[in-house]
This record gives sequence, C-alpha cells and structure tokens, in this order.
Amino acid sequence: MLLTNASRQLVYSNPAFAKHWNIPASMVATGDETPMLQFVQDQLVDPGAFLREVERINPTSESSQDEVHLKDGRVLSRRSVPFEENGLFQARLWIFTDITAAREARIDQLCGVPNRRAYSMEYPTFAEAGDDGLIKAVGIMDIDNFKAYNDRYGHAAGDLVLRQIGGLLRRQLNADDLVYRIGGEEFLVACKTREGSDAVSFFEALRTSVATMRLTHEGNLPHGVVTASFGLGLFRGPRDPGELFTMIDAALYRAKKAGRNSICVEEL
Repeated sequence: MLLTNASRQLVYSNPAFAKHWNIPASMVATGDETPMLQFVQDQLVDPGAFLREVERINPTSESSQDEVHLKDGRVLSRRSVPFEENGLFQARLWIFTDITAAREARIDQLCGVPNRRAYSMEYPTFAEAGDDGLIKAVGIMDIDNFKAYNDRYGHAAGDLVLRQIGGLLRRQLNADDLVYRIGGEEFLVACKTREGSDAVSFFEALRTSVATMRLTHEGNLPHGVVTASFGLGLFRGPRDPGELFTMIDAALYRAKKAGRNSICVEEL
C-alpha cells in the first residue's frame, strides 16, 4: 500500500509495496512519487494507460479499481481511495494486490480464455441481470466432429486446434463480451446488442471465421475443414441460468442434426 498527499509526496508505504514493484529502498526513502512512477514504467505492459489513470484520478474525490498487467506475467489489482478534509482533497491511498494465481485459476491454460470455474461464477450474473433495454445473446459453440479429429490426427493436433480457436475468440470478442471454455470442445459466448439481428450477425461471423481458418479435417464431411455449430438464445431481462442453458443446448443439438457448421437460433 502507498499513501501520498495532495503534493504527490509519499506519506507512507509498507514493505510489500516496494517488493511488488522491485523499487529500491533508497528511492522510497526520498518520499517523491515522480521517480517511482518513472521507475515502474519499464515493468508495465501498458505504461501509458497506467500513468493516465494516475494523473486522471489523483486530485479527484473518486475511488477506483482496475487491474495492472506486468511484463513478467504478474497481474496486480489496483485500488485507489481519496481522503478529504472540509471538502478538500488531502491524500490518496493506493492498494496493490497480486492476483496472478487467482487469475490463472480462472483461465483455461490451453485456450487462454476463462474456464469452467469462471463460467460458474460469472454466467449466472449475466443471465439473471435485469432488463437494460439491450438484447442478451448466449451461444454454445461446439467444434464439429472433434472426436473424429482427435482419432484421425492425434490429441496433440486436437490441442493445437483448441489453441487456435481460443485465439480466434479472444481476437473477435469485445471487452464487454464473455467467453468460457465449458467442456472439451465446447465454449459459451455471451454478449449484448441493440437488435437481435446484430447478435445473429456477430455469431455468424464467429462461425465463418472458424471455417475460414481452413484447418484440414477429413472426418468432418462434407466440409473437409474444422467447423463449429452454435445454439443461440436471444432474450431480454432475467432468465434462470440452468433453464436458459438447457434451451440453448437443445438449439445446438438441432444445429448439429441439421448438418453442422450452422447456427440454430432460439428466440426466448
């Protein structure tokens, strides 16, 4: 933790703060925030964003919380709380917590997307949230004939396909969208759009992108390449997460039965 006053001078820092940031004790002893900010920049994945948030929020009465990514792979949670006296800003407390292990526990190491554990914690909140005027879309994506792919090409090749699918999903989804690997070759994707047609177009783009990777799959006839099928549910307002999943999973089954490499939409 780090406490600085209105003049950006160090009031207090605990030993864990210097340890998190590898800051020399002599630099901390100066009590000047500026050289410490300059020192940590080389450790950050996005130093510009880090510094902009510091400059934006420091003199305000706002509290904040975000995540900071370091080049060594660590992820720090950053919380900031202001202190005022007689309505005037006096100081700001910064609290940094190493959440790397917690983040890794929620990420599928093969695909690089959130795992089943993250899904079980976050998907119900999305499904049960109230109506905000937007269409909610939840899609279950299944790689077509994936068992046949593993049988023909081997599990190492199958793992490579999953890595590539994970990379595709990370690239095409927006910051507010959700994606989880919920099974061997199954993923759940959730987003919000203004119109149902926008959601269908979004998932159609995902389906097309999988096919256009042109990953050879001779056991997936008549396509001959890796493809994916989707069950898609469109709805507004709160829904029971379990019932919602069951209905969308049934739509996925219909998409696969109809020939795969397709989307079956369930208007809820």
